[in-house]
Amino acid sequence: MCTKKGDVSLVFNGEIYNYQELREEFLGSYEFRGSSDTEVLLHLYEELGETFLTKIQGMFALALYDTKKGILLLARDHVGKKPLYWTHHDSTFIFGSELKALRKHPSCPKKISTTALAQYLVYEYVPGPATIYENVSKLDPGTYLIYDGKNVTQGTFGRIISTQGAYTKNFESAKDELHALLQTAVQKRMVADVPVGVFLSGGLDSSTIAYFAQKSSTNQIKTFSIGFKDTSFDEREYAREVATFLGTDHHEYVVGPEELLKVIHEIPQVLDEPIADSSIIPSLILSRYTSKEVKVVLGGDGSDEIFFGYGTFFAHRVGLWYEKIPKCITRVIRYVVERLPVSHAYMSFDFKAKKFISGFQYDKGSP
Repeated sequence: MCTKKGDVSLVFNGEIYNYQELREEFLGSYEFRGSSDTEVLLHLYEELGETFLTKIQGMFALALYDTKKGILLLARDHVGKKPLYWTHHDSTFIFGSELKALRKHPSCPKKISTTALAQYLVYEYVPGPATIYENVSKLDPGTYLIYDGKNVTQGTFGRIISTQGAYTKNFESAKDELHALLQTAVQKRMVADVPVGVFLSGGLDSSTIAYFAQKSSTNQIKTFSIGFKDTSFDEREYAREVATFLGTDHHEYVVGPEELLKVIHEIPQVLDEPIADSSIIPSLILSRYTSKEVKVVLGGDGSDEIFFGYGTFFAHRVGLWYEKIPKCITRVIRYVVERLPVSHAYMSFDFKAKKFISGFQYDKGSP
């Protein structure tokens, strides 16, 4: 989108949650052609310059070109939900939302970074600002970049930092505040140009999102679940129970080993760089199925990290007690656990027990 004069152009991917409030507060004197958040961003830059980034709330990757100043401005949201890649080689500056787009340009570096490869093997992903390619970077979350035709400068406009300190209120107050924060967050994300759905697994995280999404909508929201022919992996019954309770328009898609294996070969083209997360396979299949119904979905990713939902957190608590058991008894426990029959069911007891025991083979101070 461009201004009427054509002196400022904007390419924008994402959603700005507070664009209506920004329009009322700062842009009362501007003539609008439509009602989109993109146009608000364009005029907000005209009004405030680069500081407009400190005012916006949302998920976004944007590129803004100002012909009067002769600058290109790139920016990525506070959390980094939307990807943004760039490289500067000789007199050429290349940027895009996907590495595969950059690779189409003949000047884009294509040599694998051995440092990034080592980081992937350690962390199971390539931490920013590096990418799997040498001299190609991710723009960090909450960061902007300005290119003036010669030089690249970067700065920070916002990061997620907790400055509240220790929580001093009681548990009931904490529950009420968390409920209000979740409700507000989901309501903001329900504002979109197209219908919004929810990925629903039946777990606490996605079920919570679905609850607030349905509560925030006057229409029946669409929820989507993936199922597996292997019953130990299949969680559709939980999702179905939540969908029935909330009254959502629920959709299910069941996959077998053949389809899962087929998708593995497509993963590199989708991801651009390696990520060791097996859930990407069903997520890709479910996304393709869901896109036939809606183009935007909400999910519950991140809550297990924030609220200690993973089994490994529970294992740490058990481990504190296990360490107090005399060595002669733990040797017997190890002997029994290591000889448990192997089960191929998802997160079987023998798998969890053997992983738990193996964790105590290493000294706490060792890497």
